[in-house]
Amino acid sequence: MTLNRSFKLVAPLGLALLAGCLTASLASAQEVSKGRFTLSVEARWGQVVLPPGDYSFTLDHPTNMGIVTIRAETGRALGFVVNQTIDDRQAFDSTELILVRSGGNYTIRALRLADLGLTLEYSAPKTGRQLIVQSPQLLERIPVAMGG
Repeated sequence: MTLNRSFKLVAPLGLALLAGCLTASLASAQEVSKGRFTLSVEARWGQVVLPPGDYSFTLDHPTNMGIVTIRAETGRALGFVVNQTIDDRQAFDSTELILVRSGGNYTIRALRLADLGLTLEYSAPKTGRQLIVQSPQLLERIPVAMGG
């Protein structure tokens, strides 16, 4: 009987302690990079469809498992994209998004981060039908304002 009573007293305290630790670790997570950009066309970034407009992003860490969180101009989170490959072999001067067009659809294929010396690459979304004769074409390089 006393063991059951002790457990009822200790269990809530243990859960509160665990919740506090989790909250502290999430709060201490830092952003490696953040920036703002403007799209003039509708584009897909991973599974997130972005209509023309102003956006911001944050990168939690620059690895293959890093996550880019995309936000609307209002600050509302729209979704996230997991980094697929990282290229650090080529130097570049500006931070930019690489937007490509294929079959009339626009896709963000890369995020170049000059301050980190990295290019984060993303694959094109899978479509129901493949256009064999039409290869993706570079549409434009979209400048990214760093720092929020």
